[in-house]
Amino acid sequence: MFCFQPPGNETLLSSPASRATGTVFLLLAALLGLPGNGFVVWSLACWRPTRGRPLAATLVLHLALADGAVLLLTPLFVAFLAGQAWPLGPTGCKAVYYVCGVSMYASVMFTALLSLQRCLAVTRPFLAPTLRSPLLARRLLLGIWLAALLLALPAATYRHLWQDHVCQLCHPSPAVAAAHLTLETLTAFVLPFGLVLGCYGVTLARLRKGRWGAGRQGVRAGRLVSAIVLAFGLLWAPYHAVNLLQAAAALAPPSGSLARLGGAGQAARAGATALAFFSSSVNPILYVFAAGDLLPRAGPRFLTRIFEGSGEARGGGRSREGTMELRATRHLGGAGQGQGNGDPGGGDRGSGSACKD
Repeated sequence: MFCFQPPGNETLLSSPASRATGTVFLLLAALLGLPGNGFVVWSLACWRPTRGRPLAATLVLHLALADGAVLLLTPLFVAFLAGQAWPLGPTGCKAVYYVCGVSMYASVMFTALLSLQRCLAVTRPFLAPTLRSPLLARRLLLGIWLAALLLALPAATYRHLWQDHVCQLCHPSPAVAAAHLTLETLTAFVLPFGLVLGCYGVTLARLRKGRWGAGRQGVRAGRLVSAIVLAFGLLWAPYHAVNLLQAAAALAPPSGSLARLGGAGQAARAGATALAFFSSSVNPILYVFAAGDLLPRAGPRFLTRIFEGSGEARGGGRSREGTMELRATRHLGGAGQGQGNGDPGGGDRGSGSACKD
């Protein structure tokens, strides 16, 4: 089978530095991410508040599922980089990278929806009851997972076992290589993060103009979503930079310097991909930092308390707050004193969990 290769015939295994960096990042991702995402799934899947689980909590739950699924594959990639040979056959090569593609698209779409949900919570607080609708959540989840399954198909279609030991991209022509890599970066990075930046621009403008807040827990939830978005962007940026470099190199003259840079990008892809894997492990760490002083008071239930006290979770609970969830920032000082603020000593007594400690 013919595969377009950049000058130099570099492969994913060509650079010892990239292999070593990739192995370290993969091991750290597995050690931190598997137990961390498992905790998130346990904490949120078992949470059954009487007013319905907030949409943000549902999105974080499925984000953890997507991240956990790809982290389960890390032993294969560690064996691949350390042993310098793909441990499975051609079918396994396509199947494993397809799962990675599905996880990538699902993660970026859940992250984009989290920022959109936060924007609506600030600018359209009267939509809170709608955002808690189980029907809306099911439709959004179905749409995201179906879109991820479809968008990830090229990741399997153009994956090939090169020289019987290197599982990497195999394009039939330079034009196809450029089109695939550019489309992947456009759909998995540029467009979703354009939405994210737009949402945050609107949110910040509203907060600065109206001086509104959503209580201490609303601030925590907003800070958490911001950290998730920032971490995802920073950790995925090198991977998509390699994509764009190789796309440009594929269309450049074969004897030019840009084409040779494409080969260097191919050699660096192992490290960039492993760094992207690491993005699947950092979110549980961010949840701990976002909890702040809530962590020692709430214990293992701190994650549900973050969302329980957010503006979305409170919306519709009182007649006057049904259409005006946002509170003036001058009231933030007293937000942690009364009932309904997400503190484990107060809050919604009707919320519960199906799982026991």
